[in-house]
Amino acid sequence: MNPERNRRSPGARPDAVLWDMDGTIVDTEPYWIEAEFELVAEFGGSWSQELAHSVVGLDLRDTAKVLQRRGGVDLPIDAIVNRLLDGVIDRFRRRVPWRPGARELLALTRKNGIPNALVTMSWKRFADAVVKALPPGTFDVVVTGDDVAHGKPHPEPYRKAAALLGVKPANCLAFEDSPTGVRSAVAAGCRTIAVPNAVDVPKGRGYTRVESLIDLNPHDLGIDSPLWRKRQVQRRRQVVAALAFVSVAAGATWFVTRDEVEPIPPLADLPVSAWAPYWTLDDAVDVVYRRGDLMHDVSPFWFQANDAVTIAYSGSTTDEAAAPLLAAAAAEHVGVVPTIVDAMPSGGMADVLADPATRSAHVAAITDLVMSRGYDGIDIDYETFAHGDPRSTWERTRTSWVAFVDELGAALHDAGRRLIVTVPPIYDTGRTTESGYWVYDVGTIADSVDSIRVMAYDYSTSEPGPIAPIEWTRTIVTAVKNAVDDDRKVVLGVPMYGRNWVTSTTGTCPSTAEGRTDVALDEVDALAEKRGAVPMHDVSLGEASFSYELALDDGVSQCTQRREVHYVDEAGVRTRIDIAREERLGGVVLWALGFDSVTAWIAIEPVATTRDLAGTTTTTP
Repeated sequence: MNPERNRRSPGARPDAVLWDMDGTIVDTEPYWIEAEFELVAEFGGSWSQELAHSVVGLDLRDTAKVLQRRGGVDLPIDAIVNRLLDGVIDRFRRRVPWRPGARELLALTRKNGIPNALVTMSWKRFADAVVKALPPGTFDVVVTGDDVAHGKPHPEPYRKAAALLGVKPANCLAFEDSPTGVRSAVAAGCRTIAVPNAVDVPKGRGYTRVESLIDLNPHDLGIDSPLWRKRQVQRRRQVVAALAFVSVAAGATWFVTRDEVEPIPPLADLPVSAWAPYWTLDDAVDVVYRRGDLMHDVSPFWFQANDAVTIAYSGSTTDEAAAPLLAAAAAEHVGVVPTIVDAMPSGGMADVLADPATRSAHVAAITDLVMSRGYDGIDIDYETFAHGDPRSTWERTRTSWVAFVDELGAALHDAGRRLIVTVPPIYDTGRTTESGYWVYDVGTIADSVDSIRVMAYDYSTSEPGPIAPIEWTRTIVTAVKNAVDDDRKVVLGVPMYGRNWVTSTTGTCPSTAEGRTDVALDEVDALAEKRGAVPMHDVSLGEASFSYELALDDGVSQCTQRREVHYVDEAGVRTRIDIAREERLGGVVLWALGFDSVTAWIAIEPVATTRDLAGTTTTTP
């Protein structure tokens, strides 16, 4: 009999939900990959991210065979499996990396009286650890790799789970994250939803592909949950006069009105941090002394990673040059969390993090820097992944990056220090060309860090335009909040600068004529006055702009440039802080000290969490 004939339509209430584990409920694929690399290295073999991804979703014995054949691991099959399990369980006990939305959806199915089964190719002793980390009774049935004769992609695991529950596979809903697992569930006849994680699951027949469990509407799964609807509405800023959700099951539209969702008031104030570039240190010192009571942390932008173990000062920075800022921060009880940037060539840092040995050495070098110099933590700003490495490398880098952040976070937290990570924007929770810089996988690393700083600026870089349009900024905030479970870990980067563009030229300009230049917030008023321009604030952009003509003549060449300046003014700074307050984020971080103006701090002061002379946080009335 064709299982497609009896399969229920999308939206029908399932008789049971069958769950894959690794990569679907818990993001343990990086743990498995690390354990594989360690085991292969022990036997002097060779392993790669490509090989690691090729075994995702396979039965552990099949994985062990690949490690024997391709990795040179000279051990019996079961011995290899147990060595891998030991490594993964040890990491799991230190931190449980839940996938976004998994626990909530599990709880929702139980509340609606729908049985759950765990269907995993991991062995029982690891599955038991995951089951124990969830509320008792979450799973009615557990099928593991050591329970079946044929592992995924064979349909046996899913068919066995359905049989143990006393239901037909065609009436079950299965969640999977890998092509191997999807093939198993589809072959068993289950209605299957693919939620890609470590490896992509291309669109295909017989299953539905979604980017995240939190993107699912339970109503479309045949599950009704007013609380879930309320949470989704709140998380995605879709509290509007009428909000439509499409019910796949009924083909109808239903609405949630504003009255159904209790509004959440904005935060009265929030922490303000700031970067201090090495080229503006003198100005930064002055600002810390004057405005330290409004600042939570200062991040001196003065370290760079030259290789796995060498972290050096950037530019002309020396211990002597750094001392005044450290003294100012100490005097004003402002935390010091320096920033490290990636100064390696394209692919260099990605290679360092891909190798467990060099990654471990890099973690040790950073931890030693923090501890030896008495810093409060570190801020990692590795932008080469996004702006220097080919996009084709991102999936490999993402896995290594997640492992690095997890290891560094554990090391710093054990020492009582903080880990902050700075990332470029994302625009949704997917991994497409439209998703932004998903290589940093903010949803996965969130559990390992104290804060994620999002650089919500540099919108226009190749042609005249705004620095960070407000709606664009809101899109970024929404995407990051959707990816990160704890909104208070999200810190919004706020620009205090602009750009001065040449929009047209008449004549022949001298060779010394400038093209696009950057301009600091504290410079724009003087520039506008000097050129006789009148700045105009655009409420829709949350920015200001002005234009002017500049005549240039060196006695040989003459031209007239038409120039246009776009910048985030004081009102724009406050608007972005208010967005962070409305979204109840963990704070804002200013780029940067030395670019700021007196009037900007006047705008910030009423909504900044303040500190008294003892360093105690207080709330501005």
